[in-house]
Parts: sequence; C-alpha cells; structure tokens
Amino acid sequence: MQPMLPPEPLGNQEGPRKWCVPQNSVYFLKIPKCASTTSFQIFVAYGVKYGLTFALPPALEVSPRDLPPEYHGSPDGRYNMVVSHTVFNKERSQQVMKELAKYVAAIREPASRFESMWYFGSYEKKFGMTLSAFAKASHYTSAQKRKLNTIATFFGVRDPSDRATESEMYSKAKGLNQIFDLVMIVERFDESLVLLKHLMCWDTEDVAYVKAKIRSPSYRPKVSEAEKHRLRELNRQDVILYKFFSEVFEEKVKAFGKERMRREVEDLRQANARLLDDCGAELTGSSNTVKTWRVTSNSSICKMISMNEPNILNTLKRRQKIWVSSNLTFDLLTWTFTS
Repeated sequence: MQPMLPPEPLGNQEGPRKWCVPQNSVYFLKIPKCASTTSFQIFVAYGVKYGLTFALPPALEVSPRDLPPEYHGSPDGRYNMVVSHTVFNKERSQQVMKELAKYVAAIREPASRFESMWYFGSYEKKFGMTLSAFAKASHYTSAQKRKLNTIATFFGVRDPSDRATESEMYSKAKGLNQIFDLVMIVERFDESLVLLKHLMCWDTEDVAYVKAKIRSPSYRPKVSEAEKHRLRELNRQDVILYKFFSEVFEEKVKAFGKERMRREVEDLRQANARLLDDCGAELTGSSNTVKTWRVTSNSSICKMISMNEPNILNTLKRRQKIWVSSNLTFDLLTWTFTS
C-alpha cells in the first residue's frame, strides 16, 4: 500500500502556484526550544491525515541502520517524514527520506532559546546555579559547554573547540542554505508557516496550530540585557547562523510580498482560532514547567493536541508496528489518534 498523495489543486493559492502539486515528504530538523513541538504537531497531523510514513529513530541519528526493524518498515527503505529530534547529516538523511523530500528547520534567537532551555530543562538544579550565575561564570565544565551552540549542534556544523571564525561559520551556513528549502524563524512563526504552506503546496488548514509547551508564568523570570548579551557571546556560533538565516528569511518574505503575507497571516490566525474552537481546547493545568491542553472534541487532531510529545511518538511507533506486522497491507489512511 502506497501512502496517498494529498488532493490538488489548492484553491486558495495565488499566482502560478495555484496548480502546484502538494508535497508529502519532509525532513524537519527539530531543534529544542525552537517552537519545535508546535511544528512537530503540524507535521504529524498532516502525516496521519494522509496516511504517510514516519521514520522514528530512537536516538539523535537517522539512517537505515538507526531504524529498529521491530517497528519500522518500508517497501523501499524510505519514509515520508522525519520529525523527531535528530542531528542533521546530509548523507544519512537522504538514505532515509523520499528522493523529493523538502528539508525544513526552525531556529530561534539564541539568548531567548538558551533561557527557555535553561528553565524547561531544570538546569538550575542540574548545574547548581542560577542562569544569572551561569552567564557570569568564568569557567564551564564540559557538560555545561555541551549545552552551548545547540542550533549549530543540530545542524551538524558546531565546532567543539569554538574556534571557528565568523567567516567559517558563514561558509557553513551557506552550505546549509543549499540543502534546506526553508529555515523558519520562531520570532516570525506565522510568516514562517505561510512560507511552509507554499513550499509544500498545502492548505492553510494544514499549517494551523495550537501552541505547544506554553511555559507557566512562574517559569518566566526576567533576564537582563547584560545577561542576554553574555548568552549570545557564549552561543556565538548559533548567533552567526541565526543572523544568516534571518537575512535569508527576510528576502523570502520580500519576494513573497509583504501585503500578500499580511493577508495570509491573518488567514492562518483565523484558522488557528477555528482549530481551538473545534477542539474545545483550553489550557487547564500544568506539567512541570508547561501548561497542558484539555479538549472536548474526540477528533484525531484534537486528541493529539492533548497529548505530550513522548506519548505522540509512542503512539506513532505503535501505528508503525501495525503497518509492518500486516506486511504493509494495513491502510494507514484509516488510522487516527482516536483508533
């Protein structure tokens, strides 16, 4: 059974893209604390809706050898989607992805990303110091250093010695730009999703979202400008990548048309409101540092919204097992999160 291609054309597309062919294969570089879970849910919802296959490696590497056979299988050894945390490796990812897959990532301003990671990951307890003390420290352990330049790490271009010059990092960024079709900017998330919609030739409803992992107010302490500046110094490789891809992103928005972008962002926000309403979604509780959603609808996408990421991944693994154990005859289009 081959996964079904989404319907076409999309009536709300403008200009020459009106009759584009929807894409059903994407490698999403899921970088921690870069709206990664919200983006993950968008891709998962689409993949489940259209009966697509997911490569779900148990660790940060994705390649044929890293996909346990007990819950994976594919006629050609390739998959429609990689959406879990992975460190990018061009050769290995291309061995797993469909040949025409699109490559997408999302990044966030490095000081903001690090601050979010610090509190979400409870690093104050792990390292025995406040974020302010960490920023002012003159020496860092190897474990602490590994938490720096996470964006560069997940892109697979981090220099462990942190001696790469700005010119060398820009060269690496240019190389990544030749591979990735879109690097979304978290601070401009709705605009990013409009560009994603057109890249993939999807509909607005396909990129509608409910924010995941909203931090509880008690975990939003103020960070001084001096501390932010120091965090950017400590994550300078990430800063260079962020600056480069922010400039690329701005050029994409200009080419798209700012007025057209404004209209489509408004369409997306209306779709988001409809999704919230249709699901009866409410932020009702909290789990550790983040709030949790409660939904009243029993639809597949609404059920997913109410689940945390580990549960979503485990459920997708069970879905994959069903498919493999049926000798690939199980119709993935019939499976939902409410099954």
